[in-house]
Amino acid sequence: MSIKDRLTRKTAGIVQAARNSQHDQSDMAINETPILKGSIDQKMPRTGPGQMLAFRTHMQENSAKVQELEDRLRAFDGSLPVRKIDPSTIGPSRWANRHESSFLNAAFAELKREIEIAGGNIQPILVRPLPNSIDRFEVVFGHRRHQACLQLNLPVLAVIDVVTDRELFTAMDRENRARADLSPFEQGEMYRRALDEGLFPSLRMLCAEVGVDPGNVSKAISIARLPLDVLAAFQSPTDIQFRWGQLIQKALDNDAESVLNIARELSRLETKLSSRDVVDKLIGHSRKLRASTVDFSSDGKSVGRMNRATDGSIQIALKSGVLNDDQFKQLHDYVKSLVRG
Repeated sequence: MSIKDRLTRKTAGIVQAARNSQHDQSDMAINETPILKGSIDQKMPRTGPGQMLAFRTHMQENSAKVQELEDRLRAFDGSLPVRKIDPSTIGPSRWANRHESSFLNAAFAELKREIEIAGGNIQPILVRPLPNSIDRFEVVFGHRRHQACLQLNLPVLAVIDVVTDRELFTAMDRENRARADLSPFEQGEMYRRALDEGLFPSLRMLCAEVGVDPGNVSKAISIARLPLDVLAAFQSPTDIQFRWGQLIQKALDNDAESVLNIARELSRLETKLSSRDVVDKLIGHSRKLRASTVDFSSDGKSVGRMNRATDGSIQIALKSGVLNDDQFKQLHDYVKSLVRG
C-alpha cells in the first residue's frame, strides 16, 4: 500500500469526525453560520500531506469559532433567565403594596392599552418561584404589568430569580420609588406590614436596609394607620397626601369622636367629595378649637380666669379667698358631674 493510501486511510476517520462535529455544532449555533464553513465539503486534496494540511487548517478554523462562541457565552455568566409565563401561574407578593384602586384608575388603563398594542409587556417583571413548586411564581415587582397581562390574557415577560423575603421587599420598594408612582398610603401600608409581621425588627433597620428617610417612612405609616372610617371617607385612600395625613392625625388627637362621626357621614354620601373637601370637613372641627379666655369678676374686680387652649385643654384659676370651703365643694361636684356626664 502506498504512502498516499496509508495517509488517506489514517485521516479518513478524523476528517469524518470533523464533518460530524461541523454538523452537530451548526445545530447548536446561536444566530450564527456553522462553525466549520463549507471548506470541509469542498474537494479534498488528493495527496496525503495535502489532506493533513487541510485538516489542520479546518481544525484551526473550528477552534477559533469555538473560542468565539465561548467568549460570547461567557458574557452571559450570572444572567437571570427571562421567559414568557402564563400570568395565571403568578400570584401577588405577600408584601404587595398596590391598593385595589390602582388597577381601576386612568394610569392603569393607559398601561394596559400600551401592553395590548405591543402584544405584551416590553419591560419584564421580576418573579420568584414558590417553595416546592416548579411552575408557580410570586411577583417581586411589576404587579400592575402582571395584572394588565392577566386581564388581557397575554403571557407576561418575566425575569426569574430566587430571593429572600427581605430581598424581595427591598427590590420592590426601590423599584416602586424609582417609578415615583406609589401613593403615600401604599408606601405606608407596605412599611407597616413589614414591621407588623416582623420582616424587620425596627423602623431604623427597615430604613437602613431600603435606604429611605425615617421621617418619610413614619409619615407614610401614620397615613396607613388612620382609622378605617377616615380612609373610607375618601374616594380612595391613595388620594391622601403626606401633608393631609398630618393634619387629619392632629384633628384626631384633638377630638377623635367628632372627626370619626364626620368621616362616617362622608363615607355614606352617594357622591364622594373631592379629597381636598374631605380633608377640610375632617379638620374643620379642630379649626373651631380656638384659644379662648373667660374672666371672672366680683364687684367689678377680676377674681379669676378660665382658659381653653387650642388642644382643648381647660384651666381654671381663681384668686385666693374667692371661694369658701362649701363653694369649692360645689364647684368640685359640678365639674365632676360634667366630666362624668
